[in-house]
Amino acid sequence: MNKIPIYEYETKHGTKYGFRFYGGQDTNKDYSKTIQKRGFKDFDSALSAYMDTKKAFENGQSKPRPKRYTYKDIYKLWLKQHKQDIKLSTACTIENLFNKHILPSFGNRYITKITPLVCQAAVNQWSKDCKGTYKSIANRANAVFDYAYRLELIKDNPMKKVMIPRNKKNDKRENYYNKQELNEFLEYCKSDLTYKYFAVFRVLAYSGMRKGELRGLLWSDIDFEKNTISINKTVSYNEKWQPIVQSTKTKKSTRIITMDVKTMLILRKWQVMQQKKLLMLGYNSLSSKQLVFQGNGNKFLSRDMINKMLILVQEKHGLKKITVHGLRHTHCSLLLAAGVPVNDVKDRLGHANIQTTLDIYAHVSDQQRKDTADKFSQYMQA
Repeated sequence: MNKIPIYEYETKHGTKYGFRFYGGQDTNKDYSKTIQKRGFKDFDSALSAYMDTKKAFENGQSKPRPKRYTYKDIYKLWLKQHKQDIKLSTACTIENLFNKHILPSFGNRYITKITPLVCQAAVNQWSKDCKGTYKSIANRANAVFDYAYRLELIKDNPMKKVMIPRNKKNDKRENYYNKQELNEFLEYCKSDLTYKYFAVFRVLAYSGMRKGELRGLLWSDIDFEKNTISINKTVSYNEKWQPIVQSTKTKKSTRIITMDVKTMLILRKWQVMQQKKLLMLGYNSLSSKQLVFQGNGNKFLSRDMINKMLILVQEKHGLKKITVHGLRHTHCSLLLAAGVPVNDVKDRLGHANIQTTLDIYAHVSDQQRKDTADKFSQYMQA
């Protein structure tokens, strides 16, 4: 005779009773195989509930409780699916963002219990802690809720009801130099930095290429006869944050750009200097796989060192603070200010969407309108 599965346990309010029983083999892994209830005040109450539940289950009137998913459970399912469509480096960036910001807020909560109020509190906190990226964080968090909705695990997406805080104007900064600021910056680079880093910043500012694209450049990508640079790869990172070579960010990012003569002469001079230095260290710099800008051990140039050199020059001379990516923005802005057609600028920078170029064009137009007003004022005062 089977033993009646009633058990007792202690709580701060005294002894309570519960029951559990095996619900049979269930091939659907989304459902528990064990039926249980607890919280009864005495043995008789638990026994009565057990008999009713057991009978209803045997008559097909009761189903095992559906598995309860946490936000982290759905995130793992979503990421596994999403990884099929993205690069390894992008997946690493996404995982880092979730581990650092989103999972601490939602990870251990049951996804059905996360309310718009909980989401709003999280977004508000992100807007304070991550002023430049909080909208991107919210979008990523939203993608997991959307995935749960498609799987019919939640009735609606609580993030859809959240009000995303607007950027305060004081928090915005112009992440680019005007013509005078750029010339001044490059002059200081030439006087304060090694020739390699002067060449690095000159190429970034006069080509508009991304930092990862510059770090992956080989001398075989440089055509000194045609004054062109072929951009066909980028340096990124794997899950262990080790540098790896990948295809460019998008298909549009693979491109050949024409360079000005002076920048090409700077590159030619650097090539000669590099060959002498690497020969002394025992490296064959004539290899077709030789990096244009090498780091320690003739490996990839450290992105952190590029950042440090930029900050060093800016802080020493009190220059406006922009990021390394701001030099790409600078190149775009100056091309547009010089009257180069927007579509040509888009192709040169490898923008996948012309809207990206137009967003920068809006900044340039604002500056041009201000310059127009200033010129009128100066004329009237003359």
